Amino acid sequence: MEEFGFALRLAREKRGLTQKQVMAMTGINNKTLSGYENGVAEPDLTTLRTLLKLYGVPAGRFFGQGEPREELTTREEQLLKLFRALSEREQEECLVALQAVLRHRGNKG
Repeated sequence: MEEFGFALRLAREKRGLTQKQVMAMTGINNKTLSGYENGVAEPDLTTLRTLLKLYGVPAGRFFGQGEPREELTTREEQLLKLFRALSEREQEECLVALQAVLRHRGNKG
């Protein structure tokens, strides 16, 4: 169920939506949506359909019947979790720093 919640959160974030925006658009309680995304609860089919439609994700692809989804390694999941804990400004700084590391590595070559 945790993986399902993570996939829901990724779909929401790919659409650039916050939980508050989803709540305003769907009427789903913020605590309820958080529970879905944290794997504590699962939405009923009607709610799931509403969320997938809002996020622009076909149900088949969401449930693994479309393009194969690349699994994240444990290290990638850790990086993603840390990155999401940063402010938007800190995320930008982090990206700039990573790009600098890659450029420096390329010049060592």
